Amino acid sequence: MHDDRMASDPDEYWERRREITPSPNPPVVADGDQRLALLVDLAESQVSSEYRRLHARLSEFRCLKLMPPDELHLTVKLFDHAPTVATEGDSSPISAAQIADSVAGIVDDREPFTIEFPRLNLFPDTVYAEVDAGGALTDLNRAVCDQPWTTTGDRDGQQFIPHLTLGYFDGAEEYDQLIAFLERHRDPQLPAMTVEEVAIVAYDLTSNWGSAATTIQTYSL
Repeated sequence: MHDDRMASDPDEYWERRREITPSPNPPVVADGDQRLALLVDLAESQVSSEYRRLHARLSEFRCLKLMPPDELHLTVKLFDHAPTVATEGDSSPISAAQIADSVAGIVDDREPFTIEFPRLNLFPDTVYAEVDAGGALTDLNRAVCDQPWTTTGDRDGQQFIPHLTLGYFDGAEEYDQLIAFLERHRDPQLPAMTVEEVAIVAYDLTSNWGSAATTIQTYSL
C-alpha cells in the first residue's frame, strides 16, 4: 500500500504533499469474513452534522472516495482478522468475545475526554482531519497494543496518529486541485466534542470497508 516508511508525525506527509503519488487501497475480497476495530462512533454526533458541508466540497474532487456522514467514525485500533494468543508455544485464535472482555478491562478506569479537529491533512491513501485528544487516544491505542494477542500495524503504537478519516484516494485525477483546496481550507470547521463511549465493531470485509456491520460491545467512559 505504501512505498516508504510510515510517517509518525502529521507534518511529514503534509510537507511532501505535492510530491506524493496517491496510493489507493486495493479492494478487499473475502467470503463472509469480518475484522474487528475499536472506535469512536461519530455517526449521530454534531461532528457528523457539520461534516456534511465539508463532504459536499470534497466530493468535487474525483480522486477521493468519501466517508459518508452516517458512517463517520474515529478508529482507535484495527485488529487482525484472526488474532491469536500464544500458550506454551502454540498459537490459538482469540474470539471476539475475548477481545471485547480484554478491552473492557482497559477502558474500565478511563474518563471521558474532549477531541478537537485542528487541521486537514493526508496520508498517501487518505485525507483526514487531525485529532487532538490531549493524549487520550494515543494512550488507549498503546494500551490495546500492549495486549499479548495484539499485533501492531503501521499506524499503531509509536507511530499512531489520531485521525478522522474523511476519504480514501481511488486515483490521482484532480489530485493537484485537491491539494490546492486543502492548502486554502486547512481548518475543517468541525466542532469539539466529548467522547463518553467507545465500541468494538465488526466490519464486513465483503463491503470493501464500508460501514461497521455489527457492534459487538459498547463501553461507557
